[in-house]
Amino acid sequence: MKRKLVLAVVALIVIIGGALLAGLFSCMTPAVWPITPGTLKATRVKVAGRDFVMVDGEGINQLGQVQSIAMDFDDAAKKISVNRYLIRWNPFTKITVNNQWPVFYPLEGLKPGKYSVVYKTKEGENIAGTIEVP
Repeated sequence: MKRKLVLAVVALIVIIGGALLAGLFSCMTPAVWPITPGTLKATRVKVAGRDFVMVDGEGINQLGQVQSIAMDFDDAAKKISVNRYLIRWNPFTKITVNNQWPVFYPLEGLKPGKYSVVYKTKEGENIAGTIEVP
């Protein structure tokens, strides 16, 4: 009887410890943070003689240690993707990052043509604007 009780306590400790670790890793893992539809606007701008796409949106202030915005280019699809990421808490660092709008992406090196600037919402992909590269 005593042995079964010890095994049950050990199993309970393993289960609770595993759940705590899973929760910790969940908080530390960057999660895609969807953007509210209709809140981003993309425009082409010149800064110091160089062409950029400027993406502007609403201020971001979510509970999170790292709130970051990333822009990626997909040449085959002729689109620039805007993604937002959130890390709730990382106990191994005290760094805090909160990127804000506007975000700039250089247009140098892009082939001439029209490019869509897209972002992810809870409902799917949305278009912030179209940029013409001469």
